[in-house]
Amino acid sequence: MISIKPLLLSVILLFVTGCNDKKEKEMVPTEQIEACTGPKEQNISEQNCSENNNSNLTKISTMSESTTILKSIKDETHGVMVDKNRFIINDVKQPVVLVNFFSTWCPPCRGQIPYFEDLQKKYKKELFVTGILVNDDANATKLEQFYTKYHMDYFVSSDIENNYVTKKVIKALKLDANFTLPLTVLYKNGNYYTHYEGPVPVEMIDHDIRTAIKEK
Repeated sequence: MISIKPLLLSVILLFVTGCNDKKEKEMVPTEQIEACTGPKEQNISEQNCSENNNSNLTKISTMSESTTILKSIKDETHGVMVDKNRFIINDVKQPVVLVNFFSTWCPPCRGQIPYFEDLQKKYKKELFVTGILVNDDANATKLEQFYTKYHMDYFVSSDIENNYVTKKVIKALKLDANFTLPLTVLYKNGNYYTHYEGPVPVEMIDHDIRTAIKEK
């Protein structure tokens, strides 16, 4: 009996270790759960979300950087990748991107909008301006009238995916869900540069754009 006990103890330890390993393999990272339960993104298949137990870090990285298609009422589309402090518009060559989150019912937003068109014309080769409509239920007709009245001759997304993109951006900026409008964010080569909460003088934005352009 004395010679059998060490063998029995080894078997028990082997069994316990095997259970712990299995438990660790079945744990699903939080990021994977969030990616599967959040809004759908372009290039994420249903199969990816159903294979949680077989997921790995490479798949999580791919999912977080997937392209979301934004669409305007003029049927213009742009694919964007939003990941932490990055905002990349796939088919845009300008190094500096200005993203303005606004609503048609917001007086400060309306007052600031015309200046964005001027900035895009001024820095045509270096700056791309895009508007993201949020918290707004205006129909297509009212939106078109609004865009014409305030000379929004730049890409303005009125797509349902705006909600998803907005949540990603405010999370990266560590802002409250009820953030102040307008919210304007500058990105340089896809990376966060600076942002402004509420209305700010156009001279300040102009200065930051020029500084971003000059920086290597």
